[in-house]
Amino acid sequence: MMDRIDHWVVLMFENRSFDSLLGHLPHIDAADGIRGRQIELSYPGGTVRVGPTTDLRAPLPDPGEGFGNVNAQLFNSYLPATNAGRSPYPLFPDAMTAPFNAPSTGTVATMDGFALDFYWNFLWEKEREPTDAEMQTIGGVFTPETAPVINRLASEYAVFTNWHCEAPTCTFPNRSFFHCGTSLGKLDNESIVNYSWDFDAPNLFSLFTEKGLDWKVYFDSSQVVPDCAINLAGLRHHDMWTSHAASRPQFFADAAMGTLPTYSWVEPNMMFGELDDYHPPTDIRAGERLLAAVYNAVRSSPQWESTALVVLFDEHGGCYDHVAPPAAVAPDDSVGEQGFAFDRLGVRVPSIVISPYTERGTVVRDTFHTCSVLHSLRDRFDLGPALTRRDAAAPSIEVAFNRSDARADAPELIPVPSLEGIDHDRGDALGDAPDIELLVTKDRAATQHRISQLGEATLRNAARRTGDDLGSLPTTVDHARSWLADRFDFHHA
Repeated sequence: MMDRIDHWVVLMFENRSFDSLLGHLPHIDAADGIRGRQIELSYPGGTVRVGPTTDLRAPLPDPGEGFGNVNAQLFNSYLPATNAGRSPYPLFPDAMTAPFNAPSTGTVATMDGFALDFYWNFLWEKEREPTDAEMQTIGGVFTPETAPVINRLASEYAVFTNWHCEAPTCTFPNRSFFHCGTSLGKLDNESIVNYSWDFDAPNLFSLFTEKGLDWKVYFDSSQVVPDCAINLAGLRHHDMWTSHAASRPQFFADAAMGTLPTYSWVEPNMMFGELDDYHPPTDIRAGERLLAAVYNAVRSSPQWESTALVVLFDEHGGCYDHVAPPAAVAPDDSVGEQGFAFDRLGVRVPSIVISPYTERGTVVRDTFHTCSVLHSLRDRFDLGPALTRRDAAAPSIEVAFNRSDARADAPELIPVPSLEGIDHDRGDALGDAPDIELLVTKDRAATQHRISQLGEATLRNAARRTGDDLGSLPTTVDHARSWLADRFDFHHA
């Protein structure tokens, strides 16, 4: 039934595992969730209990998400042992060393090192031991009562209970896989070779352009530039990006008017200001609100009967999950950073496919991964051969389109959560990437509250290309916005 879908909307959020948001869904197989389970995770000096939380910012601070972090989380050990308490990112002093906590090939993940890594990552960043109360936040997960929007949509449409991100690491590599079927061997948000210029690979956007099909990237003007443009060599293709960039309010206008393009990529606010990407420790109500608003816009659009909304997360962000990632096909012949062969997937993440041709309560238990969307869109629009071996091997999401006729019972509106009293800050700790001042001076006395770690990585990536001094980068939101605007002229509707 995918041939009935002429308009595709993709909304990719940040840094949540399946168990973190959807592990208490009542209609999924017991093996895929954690309802009623007694789960304990050990750390030096204590035990964390995994279970429902009412702290809508948990975990706090932001867990680690680098390759070394994820290996420790999955295999519950540091290899060598001296990696404990060291930086998981090569950019910082005293970084972890080979094999970066990765075990021998074929070792099955035990999935019980999340508290251990949270403890040592906290110690690295804060230079003090966490309290037990702080440690308990890594075990906090949400339920249909505390995360009602995403759980309602997962119940109403198709939820994939074994959907994995592409690599056991952080944001930019996993987002690169979504668009390109590869990260070209990159495992870090920041590399000596910079994403904004040198990550020049064929991707979904260029495939749609070559096919003559319309597409737009919708992003909030507070972010100044679309994150995906910085991620995908935007400086090389400035004209292409500026001609396809639109404001996020324009998405809602296009949906209401029935003028959505063939492909819509909708970005949460991930870098500055009022963040709404689910990324811990941002209050999840902000992400819930954006998700509800996007769903309501798609559902009430004149294009509803020819539109699919795909809701994804880029990676697990250090949040607990109990399912071991499977082996994977290496995407290409790129040499992987930190010795990684890209022969296993990352942790499970939430994935929901929404369409009028999706039966209520559909549960897909087979293994899928992020390249499944790339593969499916190539097939649907005849965009050409697979970009990589990983793309070629990815299963199609056609299974989610399991009705021959459009549903009459699809919910017309999802209640939009109130943001009264919400704090959009990431919190006192920025988790996996401390602030720019720390990078330069190793001084943790002052932290930045509204430039997210991804925003800081974006600034540093851009600075390497523009030749700006890393030590003089913006430290406030207003300065960061003006700095980016001066260097990247993204005019959009």
